[in-house]
Amino acid sequence: MIVCKLELWPGGSEEKAKHLGTIEISNTWVSTIQSKGRRGDYSYRIFKKLRTTRRAGRIHDFPRLSYHPWNLVREILNKEAERNNGRI
Repeated sequence: MIVCKLELWPGGSEEKAKHLGTIEISNTWVSTIQSKGRRGDYSYRIFKKLRTTRRAGRIHDFPRLSYHPWNLVREILNKEAERNNGRI
């Protein structure tokens, strides 16, 4: 599982960090097994603030060996923005 947490650090202070959201990404192993590890299907959940608002979805057939995990995060954010008129 990949977990990305978004925090605001007022004045650069980690001690005063405020949690803004989390993305949890899990490999479903379907494409990964079929492609011998080259591609992957992922399910994800997006939580805003303290898990109050949640969105979920799937990314299919992602070329996991060709791109960095940040590209997977970008795919998820792009997909959610397309679904919600440009908003996450």
